[in-house]
Amino acid sequence: MLIPNKNVPEKDMVMTPVEVAKDIIEHFSPTGTILDPSRGEGAFYDNFPDICKKDWCELTEGKNFFNYKEKVDWIITNPPWSKIKDFMKQSMRIANDFVYLTSINHYSTKARLRIIYKEWGFGIKEFYCIETPKTDWPQGGFQIAAVHTSKGYNGDIALTGNIGGIKKE
Repeated sequence: MLIPNKNVPEKDMVMTPVEVAKDIIEHFSPTGTILDPSRGEGAFYDNFPDICKKDWCELTEGKNFFNYKEKVDWIITNPPWSKIKDFMKQSMRIANDFVYLTSINHYSTKARLRIIYKEWGFGIKEFYCIETPKTDWPQGGFQIAAVHTSKGYNGDIALTGNIGGIKKE
């Protein structure tokens, strides 16, 4: 099951392997100020480029992303999938670019596409597909991707990375 039975933080925590986080960060090459709104054990946050200003939130440590008000250039994280719609809205309030590690199907509902494109004026730039981590990761059969969403983007969506086990760039 990809979404826990109860939408509580302790049931919705899947830690990102460090090598996956590093690959995603290297692929997108973020600059400026970067926020990891669900830091967990720090796989993303600890590997953000040193030249960037970085910040984090983590509900279990008393820093609630939904209370974050500062503007940032990038958000990169593995959000709690049961709260992805609310995470998207908060990300669009404070950042021009955000990358979520999630299953592609989290982006395929009409409601989410309407929120991204029509309500907030963002667009999906890329699905950077990764192989589903073998351990401690929900094995649901859905393609996992780092999805880049950007303010004002209205072009084609790139499908790159490891798609169904086949490397594509």
